[in-house]
Amino acid sequence: MSIQLFVADAVVRVTMKRRFRQSGTVMTLRTIMDDLARRARRAPKHIQVSTISLGGVRTERLQPDMADEKRALLYIHGGGFVAGHPANHRQLTWRLAEKTNMPVYAIDYRLAPEHPYPAALDDAVTAYRTLLDKGVAPQRIAVGGDSAGGNLTLALALKLKELGLPQPAALVCLSPVTDLAEPTYSHEANAQSDAMFDASIFDSVPAAYCPGHDVRDPFISPLRGNVSGLPPTLFQCSQTEMLRDDTTRMAERMRQAGVDVNVEVWPKVFHVWQVAADVLPEGRKAIDNIAAFLNARLR
Repeated sequence: MSIQLFVADAVVRVTMKRRFRQSGTVMTLRTIMDDLARRARRAPKHIQVSTISLGGVRTERLQPDMADEKRALLYIHGGGFVAGHPANHRQLTWRLAEKTNMPVYAIDYRLAPEHPYPAALDDAVTAYRTLLDKGVAPQRIAVGGDSAGGNLTLALALKLKELGLPQPAALVCLSPVTDLAEPTYSHEANAQSDAMFDASIFDSVPAAYCPGHDVRDPFISPLRGNVSGLPPTLFQCSQTEMLRDDTTRMAERMRQAGVDVNVEVWPKVFHVWQVAADVLPEGRKAIDNIAAFLNARLR
């Protein structure tokens, strides 16, 4: 553990875990992430950041100088389905754009509870279709996301199967939520070691995100879907977070279905530590691994 991670872990425990314990609701994320978005750093000058529309979905495009515009990474941010902005993840997305030399399209999808399921998934499908319509070949597209965005990444792949649309070349899932129907072992075992979340907030997610829907629906809980034929997938998660088993169970299910899966379980880091890459060497190393995975599959 780097000294930077030691300090950041303590800060996260004080600023986030305590607030979740007091509130007991996932909606606390909105206040936290809104504040972080207002203070988000700009990308470096060699990364062009612009706001565009992908079929009506507001999107932050991050593009390096001389980028290969025939390739694309569609990125879906986390935030418990109720919070977040592309700016929250800029430390991650600009580095992925730089290290893969391709545009990153970070979508600002509609949030629950104002826009409950399936609004966010519909926005992801629309954005993906628009990239295809723009002439980007599916074998040159990757889709990635963290936490709730990792859920939407997997749900998007399942939805593409149902719609008969081509799969992207690769998926990247960072600590994804994969099953809203049943808590995993790590929800309880890692309740204390998880630096960010309190267990009470997980019960509030279905009521905010998908009221009136069966949480066993594969487009809500991708672990319960038919995962055969999904693209090669990289998973990263923390050994000590409550969502660890959402990753490991999903990865194992996909592996058993014949999907090419890589799984990285990192010790001592907190949930989606990659977004703190400006200060964490562990975040920069994880992003290096993601870029290597993408470059190998989008050649």
